[in-house]
Amino acid sequence: MGTTMTRRKFGQAWATFLLALSVGPSLLVTGCGTSFSTILSWVDTGLAAFQSVVDLLAGQSVINITIGSAIDLIIKAVKAAIADIGTAVSNYNAAPAAAKATLVGKISTALVAAQNEISQFWNDLTIPDAKVASTVAGLLGLIVSTLAGFMSLLPPAPAPAALRTFPKTLAGAAPQKRSLPQFKAAFNGILDTNGYSQYKRF
Repeated sequence: MGTTMTRRKFGQAWATFLLALSVGPSLLVTGCGTSFSTILSWVDTGLAAFQSVVDLLAGQSVINITIGSAIDLIIKAVKAAIADIGTAVSNYNAAPAAAKATLVGKISTALVAAQNEISQFWNDLTIPDAKVASTVAGLLGLIVSTLAGFMSLLPPAPAPAALRTFPKTLAGAAPQKRSLPQFKAAFNGILDTNGYSQYKRF
């Protein structure tokens, strides 16, 4: 049996449609609240994950970190870039509704900057041992793919920042949407599989 929309129901539906049109961009941004929360909750874990990579490289005598050295500076740059993601999201959360659309672009820019810094770090490394190299590539690729996955949850930025091109690429860095538990499980799984469980930080 077919259903007939009454004049009253049609009026309510039309009013809802007009309201959606009038608040389109704001509604889109508001709908990303869960995404922003996910990104913000990941930042501390992302910093810990990167430190695990640094610990592994130092523990396997691949890098020797001295204050002010080139490797020290790039490590600090990566950590600052990841922390900047949290700052961008916090600024978005604290901003009035009228400013939120602009600040979404700053989150996207921070996500791209972190991916670029991690790729630069990878390109600056020389790892003689194939097993260590494969493990580090897998861990960094997981971080980058998660950052790229976050970008896919956001509205397009008005003027998106560009990912830089590097001689050495990270395998498995294609965008991947992951929850925090999924990221932790995948990261620790790579360490466990390759015999580096001692470098787990979560």
